[in-house]
Amino acid sequence: MKKHYLLLFMLLCYTIPIYYVYYYYNCNNSISNIICNDDYKNIILFFMGLMGLGTLLYEIERNDIFSIISICILLISIYGLILFNESNKLHYFFATLVFVVILCFMIRHCYLTNCNKILLSSLFLSVILLVIIITNFDNNIFYSEVMYILNFAFYYLFLHFI
Repeated sequence: MKKHYLLLFMLLCYTIPIYYVYYYYNCNNSISNIICNDDYKNIILFFMGLMGLGTLLYEIERNDIFSIISICILLISIYGLILFNESNKLHYFFATLVFVVILCFMIRHCYLTNCNKILLSSLFLSVILLVIIITNFDNNIFYSEVMYILNFAFYYLFLHFI
């Protein structure tokens, strides 16, 4: 039951950054254009920090060391993405880490669930979206990034309920 409350807390905290990305979209080429904006990156960072705390507590409840380590790396990378804008090479290092950690997390949990068809489909979608993001890197990747993040959110939620 505690995991349900932690998941709800995570979702509530995540709604504020989602709202900012949605509200300030204005034809930005990537999510990074929005989350790194000095006008509101601190509030995004604050709520992502709260969400991260909830996520760590959630993963500790799940008692899976690989998941805890993966989520720690993912959270540090997300905070790095927010703190370093796209003019800094560290931003791209953290972005790469985010995509790789998400895929590793998904691959491992697909394996642990004996390749659950829904999780496996979500994993394949992530791979396709990542290829689209990489091949269109110099163009507008906003919607591909949003789909990648939403797909991972779906995956994480589905994993919670199975």
